[in-house]
This record gives sequence, C-alpha cells and structure tokens, in this order.
Amino acid sequence: MNKISNWVKYCLEALPYKNGYVLDLACGKGRHSIYLSNLGYNVLSVDIDEHKLNNFNGKLIKKKVIDVENINNWPLKKKKFDAIVVTNFLNRQIFPLIIRSIKKGGYLIYETFSEGHQKIGRPTNPKYILKPRELLRLSNKMQLVAYENIYINNPSNHLFQQRILAKNV
Repeated sequence: MNKISNWVKYCLEALPYKNGYVLDLACGKGRHSIYLSNLGYNVLSVDIDEHKLNNFNGKLIKKKVIDVENINNWPLKKKKFDAIVVTNFLNRQIFPLIIRSIKKGGYLIYETFSEGHQKIGRPTNPKYILKPRELLRLSNKMQLVAYENIYINNPSNHLFQQRILAKNV
C-alpha cells in the first residue's frame, strides 16, 4: 500500500471537524479513502478504474466507478461534501465543478505535480503538470488556508508539487 500523503495528514489535522462526508476523487488504490475511513470520515471513493476500487474496503467507504473527466456529465452535481481530497490528479476543466461540490465552509485538500517534475519522472505531459502558482489561480474563489510549491528530494521520493488547503466561503 502506498504511503499516506503527509500533506493530507497535515490538512486533516487543521480541519475544525473530525468527521463528515469526504470525496476522495481519483482515489486509485484507496490509500486516502482507507485512512479517512479509519479516522471516522464517511468517504465516497471515486475512480474510473473499477479494478482498483474493488481492491480495498473500509467500514465508512462507499465506492463508485465514475469518469470524472467527462465535464458534460459531472456525476456529482447533487452531492455536497465537507471536504474533497485530490492527490496526483489534474483536470483543469473540472476544477470549477470540484469547487461547486464542496459545502459552504467545507475544504479542498489538493496536491499534484508541478512544473519541473517532467524532468525527473512521470507524468511528463504538460496537461497533467501545474504551471507556477496555477493551483492558487484555480482555487482563487476559495479562502486560502495553506499553500506549498515544493520539491521533495529523498531516497524514496522525488517530486515537484503544488499543494493547497482552501476553504469554500
């Protein structure tokens, strides 16, 4: 199982509540879904890959196979979440839809690859790599709580990332 993101841990500690309804968007193998469930959050785990969704469980986890990249068929229009967690996923077109799916007073916890990463590993396609300060621009209608634009360089991990914790006001 992949390691839980330190950013996600940090952001969850900063939230004013310790439960609620959380969307783990593009959840992959469910590492954050399981972590959130174990903390007591009700989690909707969403991914396009049914095989990945079938390989994890948690007592407070509901799973859905959804093509969230289809902007014309955003499947979560009627749902509002206390928080949305997104890691290592980027689709600029759906960003406004993600924000609209967060309850007033709810939070966005987001981290993904930023410029520079293409020089050291995948992804290399600019479509999946944030430009400088882009995460700030994409979430500019929200209240900024925390932001980082960092390079992680340790033996097991080399990443250029942007990270944000923002509140829907």
